[in-house]
Amino acid sequence: MAKTNDPTHKFLAAVGARIRYYRNKKGLSLITLGDQIGLDKGNMHHIESGKNITIETLLKIAVFVGVNPAKLVDTNTTVRVKDVERLIVKSNRRKPKRKKAAKKKSSRKK
Repeated sequence: MAKTNDPTHKFLAAVGARIRYYRNKKGLSLITLGDQIGLDKGNMHHIESGKNITIETLLKIAVFVGVNPAKLVDTNTTVRVKDVERLIVKSNRRKPKRKKAAKKKSSRKK
């Protein structure tokens, strides 16, 4: 699935656009908002471009732009369960299988 057709990417891009809208409405630069929440300009740009964001960062942004966090995620983007499930399966295929660690024998004498 191409990233542009990925519904989660569309959702994150919409959230990023909402963050940019409220940041600009408040008259804040990327640098100023980033400084307030502990991120550099590059990370702020990535968030506004639709990169993944933590809930904690979303909350910090909402506080500093003066809106309820729900306004930042209130988009017209529909994300269906089956699309997310497909992404989870795809993501799990990319991860290398973990090897179980061999059990160590105790070196203590009884």
